[in-house]
Amino acid sequence: MNTRDLQYFVALVKYKNYTRVAKEFKVSQPSITQAIQRLEREFNTQLVRKDRFHRDEMITRSGLLLYENAVLINDKIDLTRKEISRANQKQIRFGLPPIIGKLYISKIVEEFSGDLLSRLRITSVGSHDLLNQLRKGKIDIAILGSTAPINEDGIFTELVATRPFGIIISEQNSLAQKDAVYFNELATQKFINYDQQYVHQSAFQAYCTYAQIKPQIVVYRLPNISWIKELVRQDKGISLMVKDAATNEPGIKALDILDPIPEKFYISIVIREGYVLSDDERDFIQRVKRIQLDN
Repeated sequence: MNTRDLQYFVALVKYKNYTRVAKEFKVSQPSITQAIQRLEREFNTQLVRKDRFHRDEMITRSGLLLYENAVLINDKIDLTRKEISRANQKQIRFGLPPIIGKLYISKIVEEFSGDLLSRLRITSVGSHDLLNQLRKGKIDIAILGSTAPINEDGIFTELVATRPFGIIISEQNSLAQKDAVYFNELATQKFINYDQQYVHQSAFQAYCTYAQIKPQIVVYRLPNISWIKELVRQDKGISLMVKDAATNEPGIKALDILDPIPEKFYISIVIREGYVLSDDERDFIQRVKRIQLDN
């Protein structure tokens, strides 16, 4: 089977117009027709109805079944081409969320030689976005944060650490005299919250539900963790954050949360299932797994 035929067919289902498909791929219209005929012979079924007057219904049920699988096949082939083209580049394309980066980056710099560090290509956005980039082949390895062990189809995951959440406040805040709080003590506090790319949102909702409070959100969906810290530092509100991420931050104090719910920040190394690691990537992962975070 010619994989280009599948690309033509996917485009035909999308546009329902032979001329437009031919123009997009810069081939003749008969080339598209012949490709569809080859697929029909391959699968021994009619994929496209001959009645062109009902364009919205031109694809048969068999054609729709092939389309759903052809999209997956084309995506897999595109991903394989990217992986093969990068096989000899010796770069390690690595995803590291900002919060986890604060915990790991200095230790990574200490652990690895200059040669390996020079080949690291680090992407730093939230874990949700990094997972999408991993699936699409834009990165090959990532350390992700989550509020539960990651269990995703097509992803191989290994848990390497868990960290506690805390409440970060300004040293000017009235709570600064405390070292720990119950979440229901925060009912009248103003919270600064996260963009959906950060996993903290679900942890925040879990604590609110347990404490049966609905605190005021003064700033919502900030896309940058440093912005949240700066607003907290200026006492514009408080925030839920992995406690380690607020260490050694001038003007900010991190409080323990006393509620007994099992909310933790899970840190996992992830790769795509089926991705073949290079020797350098395998060594990189093993050495990252050995890194011990401070207690």
